[in-house]
Amino acid sequence: MTSEEKAKKRTGTEIPEAAAGGPSAEQPAEPSVGQSAGQPADRPVPAAVAAAPMRRFPSAGDVLAMLGIALGAQIVVSVAAMLLLLVAGYGTDMASLAPQVLGRTQAIIYLISMTTALVGVLYYRRVRGGRGPWAQFSLRGFNPALLLWAFLLIFAAGIVIEPLLWLLPDIKLNVGRGAWTILMLVVMAPILEELLCRGVVLGSLRARYGVTVAWLVSAIFFGVLHIQPAQVVNATVVGLILGFVYLSTESMWSVMILHALNNAVAYFMLMAGYEDTMLIEMIDSRTLYVVIFIAAVALLAVSGYMMARALRRMKSAGEAKLAGEKNPRKA
Repeated sequence: MTSEEKAKKRTGTEIPEAAAGGPSAEQPAEPSVGQSAGQPADRPVPAAVAAAPMRRFPSAGDVLAMLGIALGAQIVVSVAAMLLLLVAGYGTDMASLAPQVLGRTQAIIYLISMTTALVGVLYYRRVRGGRGPWAQFSLRGFNPALLLWAFLLIFAAGIVIEPLLWLLPDIKLNVGRGAWTILMLVVMAPILEELLCRGVVLGSLRARYGVTVAWLVSAIFFGVLHIQPAQVVNATVVGLILGFVYLSTESMWSVMILHALNNAVAYFMLMAGYEDTMLIEMIDSRTLYVVIFIAAVALLAVSGYMMARALRRMKSAGEAKLAGEKNPRKA
């Protein structure tokens, strides 16, 4: 890759042919960065100017801005829905709605708010200079065994963090019942949340900071998106597992399926009357619970070690690929 092509790639702008060929004898060279017209060409550029890199997307501020857009969309759409219900004579207490009506209402609010959030974040990404693909749907890395492992790991992690969840306020969430609720939890949420968190956020962070930072920050982003403290903790842990699966498979299909399965189980637990019920409350035998808890800790520890090794390999592979692109003759 020539220096002009590298400059084009960094700035995202076209380089005129005259500039691509360099200054000619008939055309004087343009002033460099930090150099004004008429300033001698051999005068050194100030070190602070020369060393200042172009601000690239995403910075820490960009991540916070994207989170603000996503949370803001949820708040604005929810408030607008409350006002519409109030005008329609239903009042602002959605819990008073019939379960089927509540399910339909919540599904519509969710669809509008998360679609707005996704579109808003994508627009922000474009304005800030984010380029390239932001979600991959390849089937080459699809691995049913990996999905089964991740599915079991999500439940093991849920058991391990139960003591922490005990200390947090109870989750106040009423999603209703029926087909609309299932559609929201098993179809809408896996598609929209994965496109946003594993697609835009993780993909953008990975392009600049590498797999480890992208994996961690995207999981926290996913957790905070759920707002309530207990959900934030649980969703962050789930986000770590989903993020690893996406990095391993390079495909949205895997994490969407896994997300859908997790939400489906949560819905059927809700239907069975076990909403916000922890395992320790479901098992009478304390000895049996301790055995299950130890097994969950062991699975989480072994899996965490394997994930850390896999992430290191991904990081090394990414660094080797980048080095090969910079030095094609040595690759």
